[in-house]
This record gives sequence, structure tokens and C-alpha cells, in this order.
Amino acid sequence: MFDLIIIGGGITGLSAAWEAQQNGLFYALLEKDDRWGGKVHTEIVDLPEGRAIIDGGPESFLTRKPEAWDLAGELGIRDQVIDPGGETRHMYILDGGTPVEVPLAPVKFIKSRLMSGRGKLRMMLEPFQPPKRDGADESLAGFVTRRLGREALDKFIGPILGGIYNTNPDTQSILVSSPIMREMEAEYGGLVKAVIGRMFSARKNKSAEVENKPRFGAFKNGLQEMTDEIAKQLTGELRLGVEITKVEKDEKGYRVVLSNGNLLSTKTLLFATPANVASKLLEGVAGESSAKLSEIGHQNIGTITFIYKTEDAHTAVRIHGLMIPRRENRSIDAVTFTSLKMPSRAPKDYVILRVFFGGGKPDVAEMSDADLQKTVQDELAELIGITADPVQIVPFRWLKSFPQANVGHLERVDEIEKTLPEGIYLAGSSYRGIGVPDCIQQGRQAVKEAMKVF
Repeated sequence: MFDLIIIGGGITGLSAAWEAQQNGLFYALLEKDDRWGGKVHTEIVDLPEGRAIIDGGPESFLTRKPEAWDLAGELGIRDQVIDPGGETRHMYILDGGTPVEVPLAPVKFIKSRLMSGRGKLRMMLEPFQPPKRDGADESLAGFVTRRLGREALDKFIGPILGGIYNTNPDTQSILVSSPIMREMEAEYGGLVKAVIGRMFSARKNKSAEVENKPRFGAFKNGLQEMTDEIAKQLTGELRLGVEITKVEKDEKGYRVVLSNGNLLSTKTLLFATPANVASKLLEGVAGESSAKLSEIGHQNIGTITFIYKTEDAHTAVRIHGLMIPRRENRSIDAVTFTSLKMPSRAPKDYVILRVFFGGGKPDVAEMSDADLQKTVQDELAELIGITADPVQIVPFRWLKSFPQANVGHLERVDEIEKTLPEGIYLAGSSYRGIGVPDCIQQGRQAVKEAMKVF
């Protein structure tokens, strides 16, 4: 009889197990895959001149949300955290088939052809727009249009945030995708006012800062360094390659039935899986919750990394990243030059280029490796002029596992949690945020909630 069984060994489930261990719980962590980490997956490729470090899923995390930074400290691996640099340097947006630099500096903004004069003027009027006074959710598109204008959504902000969250800005919840923008509006009345206000506040409080940390964090050997270290330090019952047939209720709590016929009993259960997986497992013990969980959409997502010799990967301009809006009707969603942002990830004379797919055209994620490579190479040749064959490709795919948090998503999650039987909890990217710190926070908080029933 376990105190807690955690289903799902991604970053959420591992963080939950860590929290359980810190509180002395007798726990089990079950994962159907043959490795820990879920979408946190790093591949090390050996090349003649050295190693290439490739993250398939997330490669960095925000330190403004402290959960990943703090956990690295608890694990004793903060000395392995590196600064990957700003995420906005040399960023481009595809506009009418042509990459156009994101104009972040004032002079570049004025000169940029990305937006019309009227669109730029509307953006500059942002400080004079009235703030939203209620806490109701709205779409990412609704927020950006309200504060910055429709053209800013279509040409500027929408492609960037829509690309980051691999979703449709017209339906994506602002409270899930970018709650900080709503916080800035609520606190200061607008985005420009908030930037100025926070800048002065940061200067005022700088002397009081004890901890010096970068804005973004990554790991020297890839983000899997963190999940590997958690798994290494866990001392509970850890099982990989576990297929769960069903979950049953009994007089003491719950039974988890495994495909090999084994039964595991527990007082409490934590589902650290995508909502569509939790939905199926909960059918027998929480029908209403299961039905509501099945309504949360999940789509295909994937990345494919190309390793090139440097002379084969030249572009006309220095591009760190290219965001591709869905209106462009391309087969890929974004391109990032990992080795330009983080030179230590590739040996000298090599370039690591990572391509994201599945958002605009989900079927691309279901292609064979050969067809996927050809599709992506055709896009790279047309969009940024890279025509050479890569030295190596490393593809990753996650089918029907990337959550779509539409407007009202957090209220929907609240409703689902109210229908859950006592002793069952949910955590992970399907619920209250998809970032690494969000998932860590949810996993640890769910364990704290579970402890209240003991």
C-alpha cells in the first residue's frame, strides 16, 4: 500500500516524486516509456570533431518563474546551468514568403517594412488604451488586438507568441499562454507603462538582490541533465516500461492494474500525464472527470534537428530564429539556429539547426523520417537558402500530446478538479501552463494537496 502512486515520468511526475520524497511519503512512479523525462529529451551526437548536444523538446526555462532554478539548487546541479542568451536576438518573421527581422529597437521599428505606418502608429498608442478591469479570460488575439491593434497581431506579436506556444492565437487563452501580459496591464494599466515601471523598480531593488541569475537557464549537456539527475536521486519505487490496464476504486483507496496482471494499491493517485491519457485511465472511477478531460484538445508536435558543416549552412542574414505564421501555409512552424544561440552545443565548424512542425500542418508529424527530411529541406531551401544535405538528422515526434488551452481553459480545469474523487489529482502541461517551471510547480503542488488527506 503506497501513500502515493504517480502515473507519468515526465518533468511533472519526476518533480512530484521529488516532492513526495522530501516529505517522507512511500511512493511509486510509473512510466510507460523506457526512459524518464517525457518531452525533456536530449540526444548527444558524436561527430569527428566533438559532440553535438540536441534537445528535442524544451531546451531552456525562464528563471522569472523560480521553480526550475530552485529545483536545480535542491538537486545540487545549479553549477551546470548556463545562460542561453536572449531569446529575441536576430529573430525573424516570415512575411509573404520573405524573412523580415523582428524590429525590437525603436529605430528598427520605425524603418521596418513588417508593418504599415498606420499599424505602427496604432502600436504606439498602446499607453492610451483603457485596461481590462475584470479578470475574465480572453484569447491571445483578443488581448493583442485590444492593446496593440489587429496589424500587430497579424504581423508582429501573434506570429511570435503563436509560434512559441504552437497554437492558434484566435483561440489560445491569454491566461495560460502569457499571463504576465495581463498582470502587467492590471498592475500598471498597460504594457508600455509596465515595462517602464518594472525597469525603475528593478533598478531600485537591484542592491537588495542576493542571487545573480540569468533571465533564461539551460543546462550544459541539455535539459535532460535535470530529469536524469532527479531520477538518479529518487529512492522510491520507480518503474519504466509499465503499461496500465485500468484504475479501480477499493475500500482503502485505489488499485492500479498493470498489463502483466500485477496490482498496486495506493491511498492517493496523481496523474502527471496529458489529459487525454488521464481521461482513459479514469473512465472506471471518475466518469464525469474522464468525459471533461477528453474535451481538452491535443495535437501533434515535433522537432527535427539538422547538423550541417558550417560552410553548408550560410544564410543571407544572421538568423537565430524564424517564426512562420500559419497564414503562410508552410509545412513547418519555426526554425532556430541552436548553435548560434548556444555555441557550446556544437563542435567548431558545425551548425545545429532545429525545425519545429505539427502546429500548422499536424500530418507532417506522421511522415516517415525520409519524407519529413525532404519536406523540411525543401522549406529551408526556399525560405532561407540552405540547399545542402545535413551531416545528420535527429527527429522527435509527440503525437496527440501537445495541449491546446483555449479561452476559458483554467475555469475548465477548475471544474474538472471539482469532479475528481477524493485522493485523485492532476498535474502537467494539459492544465495550468506548458513551460518547464509550470510543470514542476504543478507536480510539487499536487503532492502538497495530496498530503492533506493523510
